[in-house]
Amino acid sequence: MNARAPLPDLDALLANHFGFVELRPFQREAIDALLAEGEGGRVLLVAPTGGGKSLCYQLPALALPGTALVVSPLVALMEDQVRGLSARGIPATFFASTLPAEENGRRLAALRRGAYKLVYAAPERLGQTALASALAAAGTSLVAIDEAHCIVQWGHDFRPDYLRIGELLASPGPARMIACTATATRATRGEIVRQLGWDARRVVTVLRGFFRPNLALRVVRARTTRDALAEVRHALAEALAGPGAGIVYAATRKSAEALAAALRADGWDAPVYHGGTAAAERARISAEFAARRTRVLVATNAFGMGVDRPDVRIVVHAEPPGSLEAYYQEVGRAGRDGLAARGVLIATPKDLALRRRLCHLGPDGAPASREEASRALGRFAALVRYINDRACRQRILLRHFGDDPRVIDGGCGRCDVCVEAEPPDTVRDPPRFEDMAAAPPEPEKQRPKRASAHAAPAGVPTALYEALSRYRGARAQALGVPAYVVAPNRALVEMAMLRPATTDELLGIHGMGRGRVTAHGHGFLRVIGEAPGGVD
Repeated sequence: MNARAPLPDLDALLANHFGFVELRPFQREAIDALLAEGEGGRVLLVAPTGGGKSLCYQLPALALPGTALVVSPLVALMEDQVRGLSARGIPATFFASTLPAEENGRRLAALRRGAYKLVYAAPERLGQTALASALAAAGTSLVAIDEAHCIVQWGHDFRPDYLRIGELLASPGPARMIACTATATRATRGEIVRQLGWDARRVVTVLRGFFRPNLALRVVRARTTRDALAEVRHALAEALAGPGAGIVYAATRKSAEALAAALRADGWDAPVYHGGTAAAERARISAEFAARRTRVLVATNAFGMGVDRPDVRIVVHAEPPGSLEAYYQEVGRAGRDGLAARGVLIATPKDLALRRRLCHLGPDGAPASREEASRALGRFAALVRYINDRACRQRILLRHFGDDPRVIDGGCGRCDVCVEAEPPDTVRDPPRFEDMAAAPPEPEKQRPKRASAHAAPAGVPTALYEALSRYRGARAQALGVPAYVVAPNRALVEMAMLRPATTDELLGIHGMGRGRVTAHGHGFLRVIGEAPGGVD
C-alpha cells in the first residue's frame, strides 16, 4: 500500500517564508479544509479586502508537491503577487498576453521542469494547450480562483472570461480548488459554486467577519456637484494632514478627469486611473501608488482589484458606486494596516439619478436586458437604503453580507450615525443634508409651522416626490385608509430617487411588497413616467 508522504510543518513554513507566528482562525479553517483527506476538496473563502485570503492558497501551495495554478483577472495583480512571493524566496511566475513570445516559452519550459511553486494566469489562458501541458508535466497541486465574484454575470465586477473556468477545469479536475472573494452575498456565493460546477454539498464555505473596527464610515449628502467637490477637499485635507494616502472614486471617466484637475489645482498629485487610460500608463500609475510615490489617486472602479497599499488613510466616493458590494470592496482599501482610517461616501440627487440610468446599461455600454436592469436596480436600491438609513453603518453592512450584526450590538461607535447623539427616524424625518445651514430658531411664543404633507425631504427630487405624495393621498382617501397603507414615506423617497419603470423594479423599493404593487403600482409608475427626467 502506497502511503502519501506527510506534509511539511505548516507553522514552520509560515514563520520561515511569511514571517507570521500563527494563522488567523479563518485561515486555519480554510487551509485545513483544502488539505483534508478525500477527493474533491472545494473551499469558498469570503474575507474582506486585505484580510489575508492569498495566504490560504500560497501556504498550501508551498507545502504540497507540484505547482499551484492561481487564476487572476489582472496582470498588475499577478505581477504584484509574484513580486511578493519571489521576495520571500518562493519560486513563482505568471503568464499573460503582455509577455514576449521568447519569455513565454522560457517560462513554459521552466514550468515543465517543476521550477515554480505557484503560477498565475488570466482565465483566457486556461484553454491554451501549451500551458495545460506544462502544468500537467509539473503536477497541479491545487487551483485557486482569485476575485471569484468576477464569475457572477449580474455582479459588479463581471468578467466574461471567468465563465469558462468551470468548464476548462472540469475534466479531470484538480483534487483541490479554492475560490476567494472579498464581497459575496448568499446569492453570489451560490452562483459562484454553480458556475464552477461544484457539488454544493461538498463545498466548505469559510466566512471571515465583515466588521472593520478601525474604519470610520460617513455619508455626506450634498446639494450640488460644487458642494460635493468641497466635501472631497475637506475630507482629504482632514485625513491626510499626516502621513498616508487617499483614493477618490468617481462614477465616470469624465467626472474622474474633472475631479483630478480640481485636486491638482489644490496641490495634490492626483493622477487619474480609468478604463480609457492606456495600459502602460495604468501600470505606471499602479506601480507609483503601490511604491508610495503617490498620495492621492483619482479613479473609477477600474482601479483597485488587488491593490496592496496598507497606509491608505481615506477612501472617498465623490459619487456613489452602483452597489453595496462595490462600495464595501472599494472602501475596504482604507486602513489595511489596522490603523484608523476613514470612508466617506458623498451623494447628490444628480449622482443618484445618473447611477439609476447606468443600471439600464450592460458592462459594454449596450442596453441591459430587463432582468439585468432589474437586478442592477435592486443592488442600487440597497445602496440608497444605506445612504438613507440612520442605523449604524457597519451593522447595515454586516446584515447585507449575512454576517451577525450582534457582534456590534451597541453600534460601531465610529460611523457618522453612531457619533450623533439623537439620530432621526428616516420614516418620520427623512435624510438630512449635513452641509445645509441650520434653520434659525423660532421665537419662543411662536408655534412652529407644520410642514406640508407633500413637502419633499431635502435632496429628494421635489416635483416627483410631491406628485407621488399627492397620488398616494388621493388613493388613500378613495379607499378610506391612512396614507401609509398605500405606501410608507420611505418608499416615496426611494421611488423619487430611483424612478422605477416596471413593476419588477417597483418590487425592489423598500416597503413595496407584492400586495401594494398589485393594488397601487401602476398608478405610481404612471406618475413617475409622466414626471420630467431631470433632477430638480
